[in-house]
Amino acid sequence: MRGFGGVIIVVIIAVVLGMNMFGNNGDSRGISGSYTEDTYEELPEEPSRNEIIDNINNTDTSSIEELIRKGFPLLDTVKTDRGISEIYMTQELTLPKVTELLKKNIPPEEVSERNDGKQVLVYPEHFVILQESDAEPGLVLIELSSDEFVRNHYSPSFFQGLLAYSLLNRMLDSDDWARKRASTCQSTGNCYGGYNKYGGYNSGKPGSFRGSSNRGGGPGAGK
Repeated sequence: MRGFGGVIIVVIIAVVLGMNMFGNNGDSRGISGSYTEDTYEELPEEPSRNEIIDNINNTDTSSIEELIRKGFPLLDTVKTDRGISEIYMTQELTLPKVTELLKKNIPPEEVSERNDGKQVLVYPEHFVILQESDAEPGLVLIELSSDEFVRNHYSPSFFQGLLAYSLLNRMLDSDDWARKRASTCQSTGNCYGGYNKYGGYNSGKPGSFRGSSNRGGGPGAGK
């Protein structure tokens, strides 16, 4: 009987662990209404350098979303009730080469300076935010963020040295977005400041805008 009781206990423990592992898929992480889609465990495979270039150059589209999706593998997704940001990646191309390809095929409305391993291309309804990963040398992150996502979540300080606040105000259809958003970030400590492969940067409180749970790691420090 003692052995039978031990089996029952093991079964109960297994059931409880299973519920904990699979019962929280819909939980929000960080701010209300936000979650990330677990789109990777390891870095996804990607085509060769020449294939990527050919795919982009031969894609007949006027949509920056479609162009990026045709060229690069999806790494992660940050989605909230106030916008969505898709993160793509490449280890085959440098940041300047990615910028060159995107600009050549679909000219953006604005192109930022390249500064501290970051550059921003502004398109109608989207920001393309390019970053050289601090976590993994040679990895370039290509973040396709809706205007709505940038407007509601990004910290204006992320764009320092890249885009003037007056330009951001205009592109985000606001007469004072930068000042108001900076005030909100300071008071809440909960503003997005770009993505890295171990989780979304966060300028304040930990736990907001985490990347895929498969990667583990939490937010880093916003810039």
